[in-house]
Amino acid sequence: MKSILTGAVTALGLMLASAGMAQTLKLKPASPQPSSVKPGLSVKYAWGGRPPAAINNLKMARKLLQKEAEPGQPLKGLDYRDTDKGDPVMTYKQHYNVAADIRGYIRFDAPGVYELETWSNDGIDARVSGQQIGFVRGRQPCEANQRVTVEVPKAGWYDLSILYYQKYGTSCLMMKWGKQGEKMKWVPNGAFGR
Repeated sequence: MKSILTGAVTALGLMLASAGMAQTLKLKPASPQPSSVKPGLSVKYAWGGRPPAAINNLKMARKLLQKEAEPGQPLKGLDYRDTDKGDPVMTYKQHYNVAADIRGYIRFDAPGVYELETWSNDGIDARVSGQQIGFVRGRQPCEANQRVTVEVPKAGWYDLSILYYQKYGTSCLMMKWGKQGEKMKWVPNGAFGR
């Protein structure tokens, strides 16, 4: 009985220690604040070619974009739900083996502590004011990545950059947010600008 109690106390201590290590990321507003912002996000695409060629990880996606990125039709925001197999990836013409470099801003209307959560199929490296808010190196189905807590010091625009790739099958790229302790909601397209 004593060893069970000791084990339970140890497990509880480890859980509390790891919860304490999840730090709040401090964001910095874009400086200077943009004076005129268009709706949506800028995107550049690169295509990895027909199978058996494949983009297998973020490193390959980054390298491909450095060699042959081309501007794409701006994204309306980050509301690209899971597609059917064969549908285009976001605003690009191809439906597989696509790398995307996404840039712009996200607007927070009030200061405070927020939770952010990206969803992707496949890999993603998402950052707000340089702080990593979403990361998946390899492949995954359309699902949530890690949830992070951020401190927003004041209302305004914050730099947003996302490296994303989709290999085969379906694709998705989405984002949720909410003030800490409140229900998470999908980020509306109007919160993004370029």
